[in-house]
Amino acid sequence: MNLHNFNISHNYLDSVGVARLSEYANNVLIGRIDLTEQENLGNIDWREDGVYLNVNGNYQKGFMYNKDYRISDYGNPKFHLFKCEVIEGFINRGQFNGYYYWSNSPSVTVTQRGTNIEYENETLELCSKCRSILRTRNLELVGDTEDFHNTLEFQQETIEPTREVDIFGRPFNWQKISTAYKKSVDYTCESCGFGGSDLESNYDKRFIDTDHITGWELTNTEKSNLMCLCKLCHAYKDDVHIENFNKRRLKIELKAFVNKYRNILDIKNTELLRRYDRENPS
Repeated sequence: MNLHNFNISHNYLDSVGVARLSEYANNVLIGRIDLTEQENLGNIDWREDGVYLNVNGNYQKGFMYNKDYRISDYGNPKFHLFKCEVIEGFINRGQFNGYYYWSNSPSVTVTQRGTNIEYENETLELCSKCRSILRTRNLELVGDTEDFHNTLEFQQETIEPTREVDIFGRPFNWQKISTAYKKSVDYTCESCGFGGSDLESNYDKRFIDTDHITGWELTNTEKSNLMCLCKLCHAYKDDVHIENFNKRRLKIELKAFVNKYRNILDIKNTELLRRYDRENPS
């Protein structure tokens, strides 16, 4: 049996503000941490279902991404769950060690190579090679870092909104607040009842949203002002939402939801499903 001294890693995690696991029932949320440094400390474990970080003697599942990328040329980097073909190529070319962060958060900060300009709260897409490995190993499919984060179980606690707001006027930590609220109601629409055991996979939790009951009070994240809605109920909440869901990305998400769960929606959300069909004839 190998005995490990975690004092070095403990001190590092303390310095970046990560609480000790004794304060949590499950995972610790870590925005980013140097992968190579932690691997050199013996804290990285490559497993069949992903890459794990040893925190205070407990292994936390996460992902890795290139922390210094040519964003202006190629857009955001992809994130990786395995030593896939792409990662193996970087390793063979000596372009892996020192280039990657480990994280388990729904969004990350990426840096433009050469300028050190940082882009915060970016959601990264999964590498296509890693997606193929997920399919081959019959593991849960995820599309981006938010999807991945939603497959993890974190201890829920009261989350205070930040004073700073994003471009939409919501607290910067809105995504964390939203996820915590959805988990508290088992990802179930509080209007039609769709969700929970209806969802075929964790990936389909993307079809469930957290909405502000009073739409203009976006900084009010008290439970009394929050409501969990499926995509269909969210799309038809009021005229403002109807207009918002006419945007291409949201229309695609709504269509994917209706197409996949039509049989259940026909029972639980008949009226809105009929309205959707009338307004979107095939």
